[in-house]
Amino acid sequence: MLRDATADRWDSQPFDRVLLKEAFHPSSLRWYRDRFHQVNAGFDPKQPDQEFLYHWGYLLRDGKRFIPIRGAIMLFGSPLAVHQLIPRPTLDFQFLGYATDEPMPETRWIDRIVCEENIIQAWDQLVSKYKFFMPKPFKDIDPVTLGRRDDPPGFRVFREAAVNLLTHQDYGDHSRKAVIKFFRDGIQFWNPGDVFGDDSRLLEPGEKEVRNPVIATAMRRIAMCEQAGTGMRMMREAWQALGHPAPVYKNDRAWKAFDLFIPELDKEVDMASDLMKAMFGKTPTPSGGTDTEQVEAHEEAQVKAQEAQVEAQVELLKWQHDILTSCSSGEKTGKEFLEIAGYSSRTGNFKKGLQRLLDYKLLELTVPDKPNSRLQKYRLTDKGRRLLVKARGDGV
Repeated sequence: MLRDATADRWDSQPFDRVLLKEAFHPSSLRWYRDRFHQVNAGFDPKQPDQEFLYHWGYLLRDGKRFIPIRGAIMLFGSPLAVHQLIPRPTLDFQFLGYATDEPMPETRWIDRIVCEENIIQAWDQLVSKYKFFMPKPFKDIDPVTLGRRDDPPGFRVFREAAVNLLTHQDYGDHSRKAVIKFFRDGIQFWNPGDVFGDDSRLLEPGEKEVRNPVIATAMRRIAMCEQAGTGMRMMREAWQALGHPAPVYKNDRAWKAFDLFIPELDKEVDMASDLMKAMFGKTPTPSGGTDTEQVEAHEEAQVKAQEAQVEAQVELLKWQHDILTSCSSGEKTGKEFLEIAGYSSRTGNFKKGLQRLLDYKLLELTVPDKPNSRLQKYRLTDKGRRLLVKARGDGV
């Protein structure tokens, strides 16, 4: 309550618990700047990062030194800085195999990711998983970007809800985390931190008071969300235009939380992956077939779902994909990987991510009998090459 009442918002306050050279994640900052310069013409894309950050208020000058603000750390901070700033995850998203009105099964989720990195990295992981699970109707090629135009039908609505969750949550609340749950009958977005102002004005156009103005403005600058005051209205109208009931929200001031539910997700499943169909119980059975045929069809669908689940687990973060791509030109050292991934040291997240590439046999050691050898390097496997070829074919 005191955080919300102060004139100096949480995300605009200085943060000096790490050195400036350790404060930012280079890949996240590069991603943001690339998108910024695509959306905003007239700014120098070659401007040094420090000048860019200072110009837009993400750095404060204290005598001869620069200090980042909390909002900048949450947007594109290094894992070290983010962990020093908030002692809880940025986002927890879960793919569940049951509906909201059904009892929780023994297996609570089909897939889950708990993100403890910055907002840009959380978004990268979230959208990758969402596009795997949700329908992907291939439409055509965008003549400007030459990319495939195959976003799921409700992606704009999902994007607005997810970005709102990342933008407006109370990061000063260290006891609760934001959660996105994919149920069989809809998506729930639960946010620590209620919405400011009168609830009746949520669907009205116009500027509204926000909890994290620095973060919100940063996302609008790169067109990652609707114009101020229009997001809730757009989600309602766009989701209804797809033939669904309006999203339902609850602004719980007593519990200091905001809950949004986008209903009838199951009606978007016809073009989804085999794993999503299995999740919704839409396994094919032959019309009028024998019991044996039905059992065989069901078993075949389960096998396909398991295969799809394995593919889902191979979904990579951007820095992992960058590492594989770098190995296309030859063997690389662990130190080179750190620079490519934007890490200053071998953090727990880096080690786990690199080990994952080895576990899935996308990379292999050049000295397998001596993992800690000073001569150790990494090279791309045939499976890794096939994955890169497939990614290029899918427009990734």
